[in-house]
Amino acid sequence: MLTPMDIHNKDFKRSFRGYNEDEIDDFLDQVVNDYEKLFRENDRLKEELERAHKDNEQYKQLEKNLKDTLLVAQKTAEEVTSSSRKNAEEMRENTAKECQNMRHETEMAVKKQMEDATAKVRSIVAEYDRLVREKNQFLRKVKVTMESELAVINETLGQLPNPEAEEQAAKEKQEEMVKVQENKAAEKDEKQAVETKE
Repeated sequence: MLTPMDIHNKDFKRSFRGYNEDEIDDFLDQVVNDYEKLFRENDRLKEELERAHKDNEQYKQLEKNLKDTLLVAQKTAEEVTSSSRKNAEEMRENTAKECQNMRHETEMAVKKQMEDATAKVRSIVAEYDRLVREKNQFLRKVKVTMESELAVINETLGQLPNPEAEEQAAKEKQEEMVKVQENKAAEKDEKQAVETKE
C-alpha cells in the first residue's frame, strides 16, 4: 500500500511531448493531501475500530458476567425458594405434630385429673357415708342408754316417797272434808229453816 510520502516522492520519466510538470505536481500535491487525509482518517478509524472491538469485548465479558450473575441469582433464588418451601413444610409438619402431641398430653392430663377428681369424690362420699353411719350408730347407742337411764330414774322415782304428792293429797282431802262439813251445815240450816216455818 502506498503511503503519502511514496506518492509525494514519485518521479516520472520525461518524454517528449509529455504532460505539463507543474500541473502534474499540483495534481499530485492535491492527491497526496487527500490521500494523507484519507490515510489519517483510516488510521483513526482503525484505532476507533480497535477501541470498539475492545469495548465490544468488554461489553461481551460484562454481558457474560451479568448473565452468569443472573443465572447464579436465579439458581440461588430457586434454591432459597425450594429451601424455604421445604423448611415451611417441615415447620408445618413439626407444628402439626407438636400440636397433636400437646393435645394428646392435654387430653391425658385432663383424663387423669378427671379420674383423680372422681376418685377423690368417691373417697369423700365414702367417708361421709361412714361418718353418717357412725353418727347414727352413736345416736342410737345414746338413745338406748338414755332410755335405759330414764327407765331406771322413773322406777326409782316411783319407789321414793313423794312429799309433794302426799301434801297435795292431804290438801285435797282437807278441802273435801271442808266441803262435806259445809254441806252438812247447809243441810242443817235448811232443816232448821223448814222446821221454823212449820
